[in-house]
Amino acid sequence: MAFVVKTAKTLRTHWKKSIFFSGVIAYGVNWLHDRHNDNLLRRKYCDEAKKYGEEKIALGQRPRRITVFLNPAANGGKARKLFEKTAAPILYVAGIEVTLVTTEYEGQVKNFMTVLDTKDTDAVVVAGGNGTLLEAVTGFLRKEDRNFSENIPVGVIPLGGSNRFSKILFGHDQDRVKLIADAAIAVVRAVTKKVDVIKFDGGGERVIYGLTGLELGAYRDADERKTKYWYFGPLKSRWTYLRTAMKNWPPLSTANLSYIQATPENMVYIDEEAEGKTQARKMSWSFMDFLFGRKQTYVTQEQAQKVELAKEEEKLRIDESVSTTELTLTTTTLANPKAPLNALQVTFGPMEPTRTELIREGWDRINRIGFQMGCAGDQIRVVKTVQLSPSEEVQWFNIDGESFEAMKVNVSLLQKKLNFFCSAEMASASR
Repeated sequence: MAFVVKTAKTLRTHWKKSIFFSGVIAYGVNWLHDRHNDNLLRRKYCDEAKKYGEEKIALGQRPRRITVFLNPAANGGKARKLFEKTAAPILYVAGIEVTLVTTEYEGQVKNFMTVLDTKDTDAVVVAGGNGTLLEAVTGFLRKEDRNFSENIPVGVIPLGGSNRFSKILFGHDQDRVKLIADAAIAVVRAVTKKVDVIKFDGGGERVIYGLTGLELGAYRDADERKTKYWYFGPLKSRWTYLRTAMKNWPPLSTANLSYIQATPENMVYIDEEAEGKTQARKMSWSFMDFLFGRKQTYVTQEQAQKVELAKEEEKLRIDESVSTTELTLTTTTLANPKAPLNALQVTFGPMEPTRTELIREGWDRINRIGFQMGCAGDQIRVVKTVQLSPSEEVQWFNIDGESFEAMKVNVSLLQKKLNFFCSAEMASASR
């Protein structure tokens, strides 16, 4: 009893120190509890992966081979530790033969893709952030070997800061360890879905292939500047929008749009693999084709129809000039999974925002869960293709969260172009 009384007196006498150390102890207990739960979660996923590793394979059959491109610089240099602690054990205990390629400079993944062949790997896994994934997708689709992109699936291990596309595949409301574990086990389960790719053609070799879209305007610029305000600590994300509202007003960006509206007729999905087989059959020779020269007629007629259709669409092209706070471009299915038409979606607005509206919208985006581009009430254009020409004062725009120098680009949608590993729920929902 004397000990209790003495302790109570000590706490009363030194109440400030007591409060401080109580907070430290509570934080430490909570940290240990979270680490313990993370380890239990890792063990759960490894136990599932081990079942795949224990499956017997036929004599002469080799285990699955995957090539992992790891960007150790992602997430402030923490990517390697995250990969080795959570993702790597799941892949290894599953009996997968892993070839790990650590990137050392920007653009290296694209260069590796040019030499990678279907004989070298059964899948490609990108372990990094938005930029690493963008490089890999661009390298994939720049390859002349179309068979590679059609037959080699892609996995994503989210090790970056925002991991925009990974959260679309595996969910936005997960903590980092579970998100990485879900992405790794998806590679093991080998469940895939076809995803759309957005082609940004700047002319010549300036062709980029993205997955989520393009952003330009005041909100993009404000988010890009927040790292300059590091001295505000956790408040830097809010200060950047306040600073934007204090600068030259209104913060409008001007761009010219030239687009062809999307319709159910001109956005019909054509399975390229099936189309290729059909073309091969048409190009094959038979005795009657040789005798009457019909093969060339089939091909010529089909090419002429495509040219004629393109000419008719060009007559319907619409030119529009916009001056707006923000302009975004994504796909209709990313903006709304239940959209009746799979096409490109361009949004812009507001045209005359107030300072309060800009700050409120910016602050709302800080804690926003889920994928969303643009603001509620923006004007929307659903298009098949669009040519975007930013004005001179627009210096930068983002593609999939990565900064690029603003330039005129022709944007088109490549439907169901790549196979990505995903959860079984996501795969069944896309069918």
